[in-house]
Order: sequence, then structure tokens, then C-alpha cells
Amino acid sequence: MLPATRHRALLQHLANSGQAGILELATALGVSDDTIRRDLKHLEAQGLLIRSHGGAVLADMHALPRTARDAVLPDVKEALGRAVAEAIPPGASLMLDAGSTLLAVARALRGPHRVVTHSLDVAQALSTRPEITLVLAGGEWDARQRLFRGPATVDTVRRYRVDLAILGACALHPRHGLTATEAGDAEVKRAMLACSDAHWLATDHLKFDTLAPHAVAPLDDFTRLFCDLPFKTELPAGLTQTALDTTGEPTQ
Repeated sequence: MLPATRHRALLQHLANSGQAGILELATALGVSDDTIRRDLKHLEAQGLLIRSHGGAVLADMHALPRTARDAVLPDVKEALGRAVAEAIPPGASLMLDAGSTLLAVARALRGPHRVVTHSLDVAQALSTRPEITLVLAGGEWDARQRLFRGPATVDTVRRYRVDLAILGACALHPRHGLTATEAGDAEVKRAMLACSDAHWLATDHLKFDTLAPHAVAPLDDFTRLFCDLPFKTELPAGLTQTALDTTGEPTQ
């Protein structure tokens, strides 16, 4: 197994279990204890996990820059992206949020669509697609989050009216709803919701039952939730949940 593949499998295991011992990881990946120790040291240096006596725990996702978070659950995010893209009505106009799951949506998207986004990565993924009418909401560049924010970004978003806003989640809490790590990101998300007729959420289970500092919207603001594992808490009556099954296919 190549190191990059092994690192991804190790992070996947930690994402599923929260923490794991060296022996457990070595058995799961079919490698030696020494190999796991080297892998843990390498991944800790990238800020993706915290080594403990005899094992490791996954790092706090809120504290990581977006490029580091992208390394966690990449296969899950790609599967979520495909599921969301396949559910989008043909010809719909869209607000697409920033983040690795929304980047996966953009990669899987089949037009024609008008797309408004404040994510440079999403814009780049769609920039050569002739069937996509693309609007990049520029403004103040946030290199850590890889998105634009601030008054100019919000003003651009507010100039458009679209059928559907699809947001990612920094944190998703059953009582407090969707919250964001950064105030500027939360402001753009709220503007996207205000300018769209329907609202969808796409997130992995690591964001469940977590809370970030800046409020975005309650859960009953959304009509569809796409996730890799079912959200255990009872959802509002108008919110439909689409979770992936073990093959990565969406199931209601």
C-alpha cells in the first residue's frame, strides 16, 4: 500500500472511531506497528491528528486550514458531491458554498446551470465548462479558508436571485443549526440563503453535534440534508435526509 493511500485509510479509520491505538491501526491497515508510528508522526506534523500514548485522535477540524481538512474523508466527500449533483434539477441556477464537499459537487455538476460562488476552487473547477454560466463573488481573499469574503463579496451575492443554495457545514447542531468558524464566511452563507428559493446542506458526519461561533441558519431553513451517515437527532418536519449507504450511493 502506497503511503498516501495508507494515510488516507488511517484518517478514515480515525474519522469513524474518533481515536484508535497503534495495534488497532496496524491490524486494520495490515502493516507493522513501526509503520503506523511513522505515519502518525507524519500526519501529526500536518496538523491532522494528535498522537497520544499508544495511539492517536483526530484533530479538531475547526482549527485546521481548508487544505488540511481536504485530506480528511476525501472519498466520502466525492461521493457526497456526486449525490448532490445528481439531485440538482436540470437548468437550475445555484449558489455554491466553499469547501471540499462543494468542490466535489462542482466537479460532478452537469449543466446547463448558472453558478454563483465565493470559492476560488469551485470557480476554477467550473471555469472551462462552456455549459456553466459562472459568477465569482470576489472581495477580500481569505487564504486560510480559500474563499472571498467581506462587503464586496456579499454585495455581489445579493445582486442575484437563484433557485437553489447549496451550503457546506463548519458545524451542525440539532438545536443551534448551521454555524460557521469565521464571521465573514457566515455572512456570505446568510446572503446566499437570502437570495435563493430552496436551501440544501451537504456535510460529513464529523460536523454533526458540533458548534462554531457564528450563526448561519436553523435546521428548519433547509429542505434537504446530504450526509455520509444519518443524523441521529430528529430533524425538522420539512427537512429530508439523504445519507450514503456502504457503497457510497445515496439512500433516503
